[in-house]
Amino acid sequence: MAIISLGLQANAPLWVATAIVVGTSFLSVAIHTTYALAFSTRPMVRLYSKARRWIQGFLGAFFAVAGLKLLTTRT
Repeated sequence: MAIISLGLQANAPLWVATAIVVGTSFLSVAIHTTYALAFSTRPMVRLYSKARRWIQGFLGAFFAVAGLKLLTTRT
């Protein structure tokens, strides 16, 4: 949705909107397929198994800080 707001102007022809939707859909499928293939290999599974606690600890701390920031921000 963000790319559409940047790439699509009010007077743009229909093919521009179609190209944006098709292009971003293709990129999304390609990138997620690459991630799935890369992270399902034995070396990556082994690496994640060893680093899982550190990764989850870091992400937990990061999201806790982000949540506290959201709770304490005044608008």
